[in-house]
Amino acid sequence: MSRQSTRLVARSWYVPILWVVAGWLIGRWGIGLPAAEPPADRSPRLHQIQVLGTHNSYHVEPDAAAMALIRLVVPREADANAYSHRPLDEQLDRLGLRLFELDLYRDDEGGKFARPLAYVAAQRQGADVAAHDPQGVLLRRGIKILHSPDFDFRTTVYALQDALRTMRAWSLRHAGHLPLFVLLELKQDSYSPLLRPVAWDLAGLQTLEKEILEIVPREMILAPDDVRGAFDTLRDAVRRQGWPRLREARGKIVFLLDNEDAIRDAYLRDDATLRGRLMFTSVGSDHPAAAWMKRNDPDRGFDEIQSLVRAGFLVRTRADEGTAQARSNDAGRRDRALASGAQLISTDFPEPDPRYSDYAVTYGGECAARPNPVVGAGVPADLEPKRVESSADRGDRSPP
Repeated sequence: MSRQSTRLVARSWYVPILWVVAGWLIGRWGIGLPAAEPPADRSPRLHQIQVLGTHNSYHVEPDAAAMALIRLVVPREADANAYSHRPLDEQLDRLGLRLFELDLYRDDEGGKFARPLAYVAAQRQGADVAAHDPQGVLLRRGIKILHSPDFDFRTTVYALQDALRTMRAWSLRHAGHLPLFVLLELKQDSYSPLLRPVAWDLAGLQTLEKEILEIVPREMILAPDDVRGAFDTLRDAVRRQGWPRLREARGKIVFLLDNEDAIRDAYLRDDATLRGRLMFTSVGSDHPAAAWMKRNDPDRGFDEIQSLVRAGFLVRTRADEGTAQARSNDAGRRDRALASGAQLISTDFPEPDPRYSDYAVTYGGECAARPNPVVGAGVPADLEPKRVESSADRGDRSPP
């Protein structure tokens, strides 16, 4: 045997031993080769979809007596308020809407809005008007849902907590649904000289969050803390990472503060990044709390909306305003809103009003949402059907 062959044989005996030692080290101490990187997670994020919803989601058109008074006091508002919406559960089930807007007034003692001026005046004149609150909800204390006290006062739901109960019950029946977005506009004005609403101060904002949590548990809410994660600010989170993945947001409710005034500033005062808060705020794109913005005019704001969407922000816009588009059957603004990439699009006409035209804002099929036309490349089209299968119907199968 050659000297070289002898060396090879001599070395070969310790190879099995090296493998045994390596196996022991890996098992005992986790020492070994670096693990392969997991494949990149490309599941869609929340800002990569687009949903439809209603403006003033609770609204019921004023009765004839109230409308006459509105025309007398604020004529421009009469035609603008001539529309009605289905109850919230029908908007969720029948229309597949996932965006809602509620106008809120404080009613700390109860009864503040129980006798609207237009209703009382109609009764005194002997007019035939339907009762506006047969269950006496407006007599109870708690935050109320109204468009304009004394004049445009009819709604499908008068109490914030009743609206939240409807949404919570629907959510629990439809596990795995797309998140519900709820815009909350806090109002403290009135056209009536006889009524002075309570201002929204810090105590009122705390009461609002308390009323929300009494109905919707924190684990059902997608809040600023959930989006911020390990980042210092909300803006950093959405700019560098994006909104949470859709699978993490399913089954949740997202609350958005609609105000861009002193009420919003008071809400931000304690922490500009909304730590511990329930609602996201509409602020400038350079603000630490920047995550969503209101840009209600998709015609004038089209380019800005697209820029904000590409930067990772959520944007809400309006497809129509004041019944004008329905009366003229003009789809131009609607089509601009849809093409802008705004993720949240509100309308007064999720279905046509035959008094005006066949104007409506829908996706035309059976879907509740669609991939975002600006940043939704690769997002599957079947995000959610209009009528989500209930948990009872689904049995033990996984949610959609």
